[in-house]
Amino acid sequence: MPRPLSCLTGALALSALLSAGAAQAATGPCPEAASIVRAVYNNHDKPDAQGRVRLKDSHAIVTISNADVGAPFAVTCKAWPANPDLLLVAVPLMQDTPDPENGHDGELDVLVLDRQTLQVRQRLQLPDLMSDDAVRIDSLSFDTARYDVAQDRRAFGIRIEREGASRANPFSETSLRLFVVDGDALRMVLDGLVVNRSAGEWDTSCAGQFNERAVSLAIGKGKNKGYLDLIANETHSASRAAVQQGDCKEKTVEDGKTRHTLRFDGKRYRIPERLRSMDRNPAP
Repeated sequence: MPRPLSCLTGALALSALLSAGAAQAATGPCPEAASIVRAVYNNHDKPDAQGRVRLKDSHAIVTISNADVGAPFAVTCKAWPANPDLLLVAVPLMQDTPDPENGHDGELDVLVLDRQTLQVRQRLQLPDLMSDDAVRIDSLSFDTARYDVAQDRRAFGIRIEREGASRANPFSETSLRLFVVDGDALRMVLDGLVVNRSAGEWDTSCAGQFNERAVSLAIGKGKNKGYLDLIANETHSASRAAVQQGDCKEKTVEDGKTRHTLRFDGKRYRIPERLRSMDRNPAP
């Protein structure tokens, strides 16, 4: 039986420059979640049995429980290795949907906090990023690799994994966004780069075709508008499976590598069409 969602070798590995930081990406509960909600949103309500509280001003629901590792809608936080005095926080602000099995609606509040006082240093809200339907959000994590995008300016990343519910049409995708601190503001400089994607169509028994794409990211030497280029090294493959003499055989029909240079346009890094994630903001 073929494995339609098998990972490419090194699918999510960054270059040697970035691999140490990428290994620090983590999902899971945020021990400071309750304190963060009190400090940032001035909300002192006790969570319900599911660890959820409703914010009074926006009516959004925030989950602060010690959810299982990878729980995508709970508060996520991580001390920033580049500046241990700062705490990186991602808060999904979810709407109360009558049937979560059919999808979710929500935005993501990205914050940089003083680690000791939990005061907000910078923040950015991303509308609709936590919304899903048939392709569900599976996990959210910080990526604190050494994304030194400019002199004395290191970005941090957020990765979001999504997975389709169809067995006959398997699909999974991991997207990456990069953020930089710019004075009192937080700016997103990379919006929705695919770092891993698997898709296929099969008869759920054997016959079918599958495609996989993985991207490793490195810092280039070229510079545009003050920011260094990003080098996205893409590995892509396609395979087909069929029953042959009673056995299911899978054969690679395409296998290649492509190097992309992502240049900063003064606002964001430009992403080639084929490497844009499904949850990317459609605006240029």
